[in-house]
Formats: sequence, C-alpha cells, structure tokens
Amino acid sequence: MTTPLIRGTSRADLLALPAIMLGFHPHDSCVVLALDGARVKFCARADLDWFSTAFERIADQILTSAENVGAGEFVVLGYGDPDLASIAVSELVDVIGPHNVIEALLTDGRSYWSLTSPGEPVRYRFDTSSVAAQAVYEGLVVCDDRDEALVPVRASAPPAEHVVLSAERSVARLSSARGLRRLQALAEGGPLSDPDALQLAVLLADEDRFSAVLTQLTMSSADAYWERLVEARSVCPERHEPNLLALLALASWLSGRGAAHASCLEQLARRSPDHPVLGLLFRLHRDGVPPRLWDG
Repeated sequence: MTTPLIRGTSRADLLALPAIMLGFHPHDSCVVLALDGARVKFCARADLDWFSTAFERIADQILTSAENVGAGEFVVLGYGDPDLASIAVSELVDVIGPHNVIEALLTDGRSYWSLTSPGEPVRYRFDTSSVAAQAVYEGLVVCDDRDEALVPVRASAPPAEHVVLSAERSVARLSSARGLRRLQALAEGGPLSDPDALQLAVLLADEDRFSAVLTQLTMSSADAYWERLVEARSVCPERHEPNLLALLALASWLSGRGAAHASCLEQLARRSPDHPVLGLLFRLHRDGVPPRLWDG
C-alpha cells in the first residue's frame, strides 16, 4: 500500500493524518506519530484502555520502534471519550518522555484541544482538513473503522467440500516444476476467479511453494502479492490457512498495512501456534522493524 506524500500544516491535519496512514478512522484510540524532522517515521495505534490492559507490551513496542527508526520527536493523539482519551494520552506521553512530545491532542470527533498548550476547544471535522482533501485527490480510501479495514484478511467463505477436494486432487497431479509455474502465474498475475483463488490457497499449503513465495516478497512486490493472497484468503478452507496467513502477514507488513499484519498474526497464532515463521513475524511486529531492512 503506497501512501503518496501528504503534507500537513495544522493541528487539525495532525488529527486527520492517522486515518490516512492507518487506512481507517481510529475511533476510541490512542495514536502516536513518531517524527524525524517533518517526516513521520511510523504511526502506531492502541485502544484507549491500553494503559490498563497492555501497558508494558505497548510501552516497550513504542520505545523499541522509535529507536529502530531513529525518531526523536512525537505527537500523541487521543480519539473518543475525552476523559478516557486524556488518561490514555497522558500515560503515553509519560512513557515517551514529555520533553520528546511536541504535541498532544484530544478530539471527540467534533472539537479538539491540546494538552501541551491548553485553551478553548476548536471545532474539528476530518473531512474539512487539508489532509483529507489531499487524500481524496490522491484516491486514497479510508475505512470507517478498524473492523472494516480488516475484512479482506479476515473474511473467508470456502466453497463446498467436494469443490475443495477437487482442487486438491488437481494440485496433487502437478509435478513440482509445473506446480511452481502455476503458483507463479496465479500469485503474480491479475485478479483471480474463485476457482483460481482456491487453487492458489491449496498450492501454498506445500512448504516448497510457500518458501518460493516467501523469498519473492519485497517492499516493491508486496502490494501485488497482497491482492492475490487476499483473494485466496476469501475462499481458503481452514486446513490450508496457516501458510496463507503467514504470507499475508508478511505482505501486509512490507506494504505498510499494520492493522492487517497484526490481525494475520493473531489468526495464525490461533490456527498454527508452532508455524515456523510465526516467531519471526511476531518479532517484526513487536520491535517495529522497518520493512526496508527486509530487502537488505
């Protein structure tokens, strides 16, 4: 998911920016923007009650991520109930260090106010910000909430069992070389029909074919692979999900789809807690490793 250069010049723009970077409106959320000068190095989101449910994990993740990307300044934003958002933002400011936070803002969706320079609330609407206008111009889609944004990596409606068995028999008849060629054609080609998407899911259950795609994933190829993997996910039977979810998690991370990456990790941990790449994927997420390091 390539995000074009978006410029912001106001507090309203700061509040609007996470929706563009995350791909969804962060309702009931605490968001941190890590900055290197005028450039955002990463955008991370947590639930408003993060400080009571996952304090150490999220604090460690934010600090480690900031160190990994070389961020020196931060903006902390709270969305939702003003009282809870104020606590969530204040706790995160304390974790980061008040001297490193250049702005801390709260919004209830109608107004915003600053915790760093208190004053009267200022009227605010996402769709009237200059950042939102730039996003519309660039054709960027912002989902209403996180659940909507995660539908592509969560939704699965496999066909009837006899259809799945037929696809498995078809794949079993392929030689190793023909299987790899077919995999390449499906994974690197254009939009897939449901039968082709199912065949891709079945092909990826094989460890050699899984490894072949794993080695082809880079920042430049991740977007295209992500589209095909999502299509396979939509028809994938549960028994073939682990390798597909692992690849989808990696493609999501490489293409900047942080919420999708986290969701795929959660699903993979439930489906296959001993999957050989799950530990690596969790470390990438936990430590905020920049995707550019994957390409070497």
